[in-house]
Amino acid sequence: MEPQRITPELTLIPLDQPTLRGFHTFISAWLYQGDATFLVDPGPALTVPLLVQTLEKMNVTRLDALLLTHIHIDHAGGAGDFSRRFPDTPVVCHPKAIPHMADPERLWQGSLKTLGDTARAYGQIQPVPEKNLVSSEDFADLGVKVINTPGHAVHHISYLKDDILFAGETGGVRYEVPGKGVWIRPATPPRFLMEISCGSMDALMETPHDIYCYGHFGAVRDAGASLLAAHKDQVRLWAKIIEREMALPGENPEERCLKSLLAEDPNLSLHPHLPDDVKEREKGFMFNSIRGIAGYLRDRRNAAAQ
Repeated sequence: MEPQRITPELTLIPLDQPTLRGFHTFISAWLYQGDATFLVDPGPALTVPLLVQTLEKMNVTRLDALLLTHIHIDHAGGAGDFSRRFPDTPVVCHPKAIPHMADPERLWQGSLKTLGDTARAYGQIQPVPEKNLVSSEDFADLGVKVINTPGHAVHHISYLKDDILFAGETGGVRYEVPGKGVWIRPATPPRFLMEISCGSMDALMETPHDIYCYGHFGAVRDAGASLLAAHKDQVRLWAKIIEREMALPGENPEERCLKSLLAEDPNLSLHPHLPDDVKEREKGFMFNSIRGIAGYLRDRRNAAAQ
């Protein structure tokens, strides 16, 4: 895919993963070129060469900042490699993320444990030089507002530049089905805390914006708040369905959850129209989101029993 100019200042740079089946129209970087020039989420190491090549074609030779919404491998795994190509660019992330960016071994091992071959395909995470790392708590430049949005990850943050909101995975994962509509699913991997996640959605709903930029995938105009409200309802519906299915006897409870979610969640009604490779990709991520919500429900039950 070619870069998509959303506004004169805003460009979506697709980072398709050629070695991973179904990983197209999934990962992107966001480039802002206005009174400042910055990039949001460089993606994994695998696609850093593609990202750098695209920036070169766009005559981008310097960046005022690299902003990380969170440090999961698909969003920030390439930050170290990218920093070697843009050595003077500050890398902004949550303060809890800084040690993992400076020394990513634990992050890499955790990615391998969670994602396995997908993490290997994304590429090993290289360190970001400590001199480049800037805590989001200390970042007040470029007219960018930092908004803490924990939920998808405890260190997740969003960024507001003028009327553009870079929301990472706060509002879930979006896939546009041409001529049919939009598929949206929760991104709730373990360890998921529903109240905190819903609070982050509330915070973004209360943040005036015109353009809502997803980490996965694309942008919407004049609908961010309503989409966040609908997604909040979706997460609660998932929790209700998963709690019900996990309480039933029998084997393969996650398979039961998946089947019921596809049948009962209207946001997933386009599943039959997804390309087969995207169905395969989404199935794996849905299982991970089911595990996150199931873990939250288990922790809640255990706390209530004490």
